[in-house]
Amino acid sequence: MDFSDNTFITKDGVYYPQIIREVKKSPNPLQPIYESFTNSLESIESITTPNYKGKVTLQCYFLKDLYGGLEFDKIIIEDNGKGFDDTEFNRFLTFKDSRKGFNNKGSGRIQFVHYFNDCEYTSTFQSGKGFKQRNFQISKSKNYIHTNNTLTFLKSTVDVDTDLTGTTLKLSGLIDDKDKINYLFQVEELKEKLLNHYIQRFCLIKENLPEITLEQYINEEFDKSVSITEDDIPSEDKTLPFEVDYYKLSLDSRTIEKANKKEAFSIKSFKIQKDKLSENAIKFISKNEIVELDKQKINLTSVSNKDNFEDHRFLFLVSSNYINDRDSDVRGELKIPTKDTFKKDFNIFQEEEIMLEDIEELSNGTIRDAYPEIQQKIEEKQQEIEELKEMFLLNDEVLKEISISLNDTEESILEKFYVAESRQIAKSDSRIKKQVDQLDNLDPTSKNYQEDLNLCINKLVKEIPLQNRKALTHYVARRKLVLDLFDKVLENKLTVQNGGERSKTEALIHNLIFKQHTENRTPDSSDLWLLNEDFILFEGCSESTLENVKVDGKKIFRDEQDLTEEERNFKNSLKEDRYGKRPDILLFPKEGKCVIIELKSTDAKVSDYINQIQNYATLIRNFSTDDFEFTTFYGYLFGEQIDTFDVRSKDSDFKEATFFDYLYRPAKPISGFFRHRKNQDGTIYTEIMKYSTLFARAKNRNDVFIKKLTQNFIIHDYTDDDKDLPF
Repeated sequence: MDFSDNTFITKDGVYYPQIIREVKKSPNPLQPIYESFTNSLESIESITTPNYKGKVTLQCYFLKDLYGGLEFDKIIIEDNGKGFDDTEFNRFLTFKDSRKGFNNKGSGRIQFVHYFNDCEYTSTFQSGKGFKQRNFQISKSKNYIHTNNTLTFLKSTVDVDTDLTGTTLKLSGLIDDKDKINYLFQVEELKEKLLNHYIQRFCLIKENLPEITLEQYINEEFDKSVSITEDDIPSEDKTLPFEVDYYKLSLDSRTIEKANKKEAFSIKSFKIQKDKLSENAIKFISKNEIVELDKQKINLTSVSNKDNFEDHRFLFLVSSNYINDRDSDVRGELKIPTKDTFKKDFNIFQEEEIMLEDIEELSNGTIRDAYPEIQQKIEEKQQEIEELKEMFLLNDEVLKEISISLNDTEESILEKFYVAESRQIAKSDSRIKKQVDQLDNLDPTSKNYQEDLNLCINKLVKEIPLQNRKALTHYVARRKLVLDLFDKVLENKLTVQNGGERSKTEALIHNLIFKQHTENRTPDSSDLWLLNEDFILFEGCSESTLENVKVDGKKIFRDEQDLTEEERNFKNSLKEDRYGKRPDILLFPKEGKCVIIELKSTDAKVSDYINQIQNYATLIRNFSTDDFEFTTFYGYLFGEQIDTFDVRSKDSDFKEATFFDYLYRPAKPISGFFRHRKNQDGTIYTEIMKYSTLFARAKNRNDVFIKKLTQNFIIHDYTDDDKDLPF
């Protein structure tokens, strides 16, 4: 293609107004600097002259105002690379031309014109035996993209008397004033940003690192400079060799099998400060370039991407002649098959090939063997999985079906598990439905009726227990978590208990069992099963004043105006507000019955509160409305400071239970004072128990289920015996 001076350069098949709309401005304000710096590195790497030393200079120009403040003026990026000869210039003009490699999409120049009004190139290149200099500009102004459908205006191409090649790009005139603040940096800051941005590439080219200089100018006068040198780049930590087997297709073309051939691979590892490497990474290297691929890549499974080791992270670069040979004509596209693609498309590959899965597995295995600190992380992850398994009763068979990497968080592990489990449930539900649907097809008059019916029943027997088990597992696992929390409260291991307030433990236990200040409770909305399995079914309330307690929406206590003078005198005698008393928990199993539960601090002497439940029962017995005539009461007093002799010395009716370590009082009258209840006493049964005993009893009950659930469990699938099923 001929290029004429002072001409807008156009290319067929390209419509730049649309391209400018589609390729958005990068949110990274320094992207134009990164794009130009990358282009300079690539241009230098294109030169194969022996002993050639590349050079890149970034000149940052600022203007100082009368008050000493700085304002960005321009930035000039110079390199001594190949330059824009006719071939490279033609590629520059073609949008998304990636033939020159380096994963180049040709869209970087769009960022220049998104940020800057003035973008001017001056490039010197070899042309035959001589040298030429090409000067051109790019812009997205209306005259360029709308009038002439181009980004590029070629000013001149002239012969020059030199033997040095290279390119200079000048960027000036920021389009958006908001971007100016992002370009007010010191060259030391820009150096750190470049190091962070290019750390992987710098590690790869450290031995051939160009001379990189950053210069700062103020009002066109040199101010200072810094350089990026080999000393700024991490050194290779280890070289890790390993070998990978070749595979070939079996004679029947159904399977793949190992061939008698191996290929040598190598991993270069780098330990890099975590503030310079955002995450651990593993990359393919092809022909001395890092390959960035979305699909054909290897995953780092030997270590979590965010783990750090003594404030360092790892970069692993995998290379081999095999990888170089599999690099396609479009640089960075590797023809490395997976086991699936090899079997499906074996004709497009050589007779023997290496599998991508093997490279990934052996790379990560080699890394684990070379770094004990990584192996420790793996063991920590395995321990984490074991803790989740124990905490949530995760089934081994389901765990085997999911792939867990070190990158997985606890949340993602559980998510994977429950997704896999839900698939099993879906399959089982489908099979159950098929069996039930098949009942429509059974014929009781058929001679095979009993056999067909039995087959249906056997199939259901296989599937239904699986469904019940999964539902029960979640139910029991939740209870196990509640028990674990209860244990931590009793042992004062919760962070919230660090303050040491006397009432804090009591409040924690209370809220764990039944949330405080709950006026109406529906069945199964608390953890009262810790006390008694039946309690979860009863209506009740927590810490409500007696005058506000309701059953089925009705208050159980009579209003003040409905009381006799004698009743009012007792209600308010001795300066007590008896209607304002707050039992910890009240439950109402059925008509005429009431359960009263009191929870004391683990430091409190429980015997001091023996009469408290009795007092509540007496008030309920005497002041409840005619709709609620309570005659039978059950009292439960819990604490930790309990001594048998101390309790019995205060109430000799309490007896020590033969089993389960608690005290009980079989029956005691609840006096009736007023109205038709006068001299008609109720009765109360009372227990006194330590929290530790309560915990042990509840844990033993739950452990019975856990033992059953964690036994070896086979997920039934169709077997040969099922072939004779009538469906």
